[in-house]
Amino acid sequence: MSAVAPPQLLLVDPHSLFRRTVAMVARQLGIAQVHESSSLEAAQRLLEHQSMDGLLLDIGQGLDALALLQSVRAGALRCPPSTPVALTAEACDLPTAQLYKELQVRRIMLKPFKVKTALEVIQDLARPEIGPVRAACTRPTGVTPPNAG
Repeated sequence: MSAVAPPQLLLVDPHSLFRRTVAMVARQLGIAQVHESSSLEAAQRLLEHQSMDGLLLDIGQGLDALALLQSVRAGALRCPPSTPVALTAEACDLPTAQLYKELQVRRIMLKPFKVKTALEVIQDLARPEIGPVRAACTRPTGVTPPNAG
């Protein structure tokens, strides 16, 4: 009996501690083999040569995340155009969320969030999509916006 290889996911985030923690825990739990990249430019170079089963991208680095996502959807990289994608962001207004929804982003996680939330999203990215694509902005539980009180 041969073991099934875990899904290969790419996590792009400038914070090395976050990347390493998520990658290590995902591997230990058997969720996915998480490859790390500190920049969208490095991720682009990697995806020109290697396919991934899912992408978790930080969009805090300007329009580079949008350009990378558009390249994936256009079939310009090794990943299939239908590769599941989730995003992390400091903030996300409605027009931005709509733009990413049109690009079939499964989830937008608003920072700060727990490692557990990132692992749940990675687990979702590792599964084949069932039904229509959903895009949801996720606000961490127990966090009150600065002007709400």
